[in-house]
Amino acid sequence: MRLSKQAGVAALLGALTGLALSSQIAAQGAAAVTIAGFKFAPDTVTAAPNAAITWTNKDSAPHQVVVSAKNLKTPVINGGQSADLKIAEAGSYDYVCGIHPSMTGKIVIK
Repeated sequence: MRLSKQAGVAALLGALTGLALSSQIAAQGAAAVTIAGFKFAPDTVTAAPNAAITWTNKDSAPHQVVVSAKNLKTPVINGGQSADLKIAEAGSYDYVCGIHPSMTGKIVIK
């Protein structure tokens, strides 16, 4: 009976370790952009195909990311909120804030 419990614990730990590694692998290629002072930082972000690119708004004003070439946009991102986009095709894509078009950035998918 004691060996069965040890085997069960070992199997559980192995499964949990596998889940943690899967999460880390899935997060690889993801990217983050901070919106602060009416600027995107970094202004050029690189991500893997289909990886989440997350914009977090640190301003009190709302913002919205618009990638015209891909016909993509986030919902309006209020202060303290975040929003994600994913792009499948490799390439370079310019984006702007849909509310403040002087705010610009670039996404590189590779």
